[in-house]
Amino acid sequence: MTKLIAFGDSIFAGWDGKENVSANQRIPEIIGQLLGWQVTNVAIGGTKYDDSSNGFTATVNKTDVSGFDYALVSYGVNNFSWPTALAIVKQNAVNGFEALKRKNPNLKILLELPTEDFRQGSKTLFDVNTSFWNQNQLDDMLIEVAKQEGLDYYDWRPDPLITYENANQTLGDGNTGVHPTPETMRAIAQRLANKFKQMTTEQSQPDNPSDPNKPDDNNPQPPVVKTIDGLKVDRLTDLFGIGTNVSNGVNQTINKINELYSQINRIMGTNSKQVQATLSAPDNSLTRPLRNYVLLSFFNLEGAVNDLVSLCNENWLCDPKTGAKTELVKLLRVEKLTTDSHYEDTVNYNWYLIENKLNTLIGYINKILKGE
Repeated sequence: MTKLIAFGDSIFAGWDGKENVSANQRIPEIIGQLLGWQVTNVAIGGTKYDDSSNGFTATVNKTDVSGFDYALVSYGVNNFSWPTALAIVKQNAVNGFEALKRKNPNLKILLELPTEDFRQGSKTLFDVNTSFWNQNQLDDMLIEVAKQEGLDYYDWRPDPLITYENANQTLGDGNTGVHPTPETMRAIAQRLANKFKQMTTEQSQPDNPSDPNKPDDNNPQPPVVKTIDGLKVDRLTDLFGIGTNVSNGVNQTINKINELYSQINRIMGTNSKQVQATLSAPDNSLTRPLRNYVLLSFFNLEGAVNDLVSLCNENWLCDPKTGAKTELVKLLRVEKLTTDSHYEDTVNYNWYLIENKLNTLIGYINKILKGE
């Protein structure tokens, strides 16, 4: 039987924000139930990537990991809420993974990026903590560690289960907490189990697979279906290029919205519709016209995205598993044109929200195009 060992904090230890759930309701154990694996869960509440006696590295060093096939590692929320410098967090994460690989070189490791934490008043991934870094930076850093150490990882940001808007339903301690309800624990476990299935499939591929493009008379290939590419908006990295960034982002978003309208018209027979950018970008000088352009551009984009969401909901282009309709997007107001990181983070979080919403709709439409 395949054996999995899980390292983590109170989320894996089964605290739902009000009480400890039974062992068979905890995320690692549910993964075991879904996959038919044997699970050992050594998660300890309040722990993180640090050098404490119960931190990740110390737990690895005092745990016998021989005989296990897979490891699942999930820390980070406590690093954000009770922070040290991000470079220190990174080094402690590296130390733990290096120790894990030394103790079992054959262990296949999945790093789960932390779900969103609202305990310190944070409402977005871009709100900074007392050490002046945010959850988005933590996630990016952990992906760097995963690539450096050759690990698989799961990133919640493209399709989050937990957001500030739904936290009162998905978290036992609501939108001032971090701990999933039992229902959310099961949803998290299902996502991670699917990731493990993907890892096992990749592991079982032959060393010299046949050419997938070569015809096989005994196993004819299905026709290739043209699907819709996801949206990826460039992020703002230079505040003195804000006008250019917003103008480019508006054009990218509008083009993708129009592509989706065309596909929906073709699939569902809806009325033909196209949208246009109506504002002209000023130059990049930090002036009131630029401030107004940025503010109104996001206002218009919010309306354009939500019109598309409403059309999809009206035509039942929604979650094929649950039938749940898509929630409208609510962008942050970009009001103060000041050259600081908060302004930059606000702009970039809006691009993240737009991307996430449109890519969710793209996923639903692509399933129809592929006949799934």
